Amino acid sequence: MQTAEYLVPAPPREAETIAPRRPGRPTGKSDRRALLLDAALTLFAQQGVPNTTLRMIADHVGLTAAMAHYYFRSREQLLDAVVEERLLPLAIRINQAFRVERREPPAIIAGLVRRLLEAVDECPCLPPLWVREMLSEGGALRERVLKGLEESGTEKADRRLESWGRQGLFAGGVEPSLVFVSIVALTLLPLAGGLTATTPLAREAFERHVVTLLTGGLFPK
Repeated sequence: MQTAEYLVPAPPREAETIAPRRPGRPTGKSDRRALLLDAALTLFAQQGVPNTTLRMIADHVGLTAAMAHYYFRSREQLLDAVVEERLLPLAIRINQAFRVERREPPAIIAGLVRRLLEAVDECPCLPPLWVREMLSEGGALRERVLKGLEESGTEKADRRLESWGRQGLFAGGVEPSLVFVSIVALTLLPLAGGLTATTPLAREAFERHVVTLLTGGLFPK
């Protein structure tokens, strides 16, 4: 595997110099609102929500603060949009790994790891953002995402994990309430720290490593 820094490119001086976006996303000036949301995710991951202003987000994509305020009246409104349109859909798909019926727990855990890595493929800044603003109590995005999951009717992962604990499926000493955060940490923390799988083989090796550690430690032989 190779290591790399999560680097944030310098903002363009003019709106016309905005770099082409990733495949499948709106491009250029056709969707400035989407550009602002993506810039917000990048800057939140790099420097944290409390340290990022709406003006900084606008500057990052070469827009004026007035243009940012045209799309979002306040930073709070932008935060809501980031959660509803970017983070919540990812969180729901990750959480749904636990809704698969008639699969053994180790297979469900492996599916969860794969969903986490697929989410990182879609949103590369997710690992540092998740660690900074979601895993820790008081994270600026934590309550918004948890509330969104509850309102969506998505089954919470900890509910399934508690059920496994009551059934005695975990190895001795495993605390069900800590399992989900352990899975996320083992998967996302290395990526948040700069580790990246730059080839399919490296990605496969990383996924296999994480799944082996998790299933070998959580479940009795």
